[in-house]
Amino acid sequence: MNKRLQAIEALVRPGRGLIDVGTDHGYLPVSLARHGYPGALFASDLREGPLNAARRSAREAGLDERITFQLCDGLELCDPDAVDTIVVAGMGGDTVCGILDRADWCLDPRYRLILQPMTRAEVLRYWLTNNGFVIEEERLVEDAGEIYALFTARFGGETRLSDAELYTGAFALVEGERLWPEFLRLQRKRMEKLLAGLRQSGREPGRLNLMEAILRDLKEREDHAQHSGDL
Repeated sequence: MNKRLQAIEALVRPGRGLIDVGTDHGYLPVSLARHGYPGALFASDLREGPLNAARRSAREAGLDERITFQLCDGLELCDPDAVDTIVVAGMGGDTVCGILDRADWCLDPRYRLILQPMTRAEVLRYWLTNNGFVIEEERLVEDAGEIYALFTARFGGETRLSDAELYTGAFALVEGERLWPEFLRLQRKRMEKLLAGLRQSGREPGRLNLMEAILRDLKEREDHAQHSGDL
């Protein structure tokens, strides 16, 4: 498995059952089965090709009877009573929001979500914080030259994030991460690029003001990291 999937697996705890949504080649459930995960394992994918690839991975590992494969959109075939861990990884944050939004049964504290958006993590954090979820953990992982955020969440509480923290994750959770300084620099550069485009277009003055405030916050965090010796 790549480093991204290894980091996701490290967040998994023993439980009743786990579903890997958008399983692709099925590497995560196969690895969990190989390493003794005690609960039921489910692998779902929207497309038949990736799901067949996941079946092959399981068959080659001698674990095809250990995993239940589901050809479906998101969580639509998942039995809510069969799982307590939901992994949604490797897709855009807005896509993850849609999957969770269509499965209102996961608005329940018995489910632990492990989420790893490839893009638009800020959209997913916004959705979680406005739908009663607590973001419990934030991790950063570098894989193939890119830095990705992954986090766990559970329904039944409140997470307050500043506008800047929607892009970086809660400062209190990520500032101690080894990759934090570089991740912060990348987010600052991203914000500068967005602002340049907004200024050039001359449109959306309200969004321009918001992005400028976020950039100031990111720069302050970067200055703090420099003075504390993290950079």
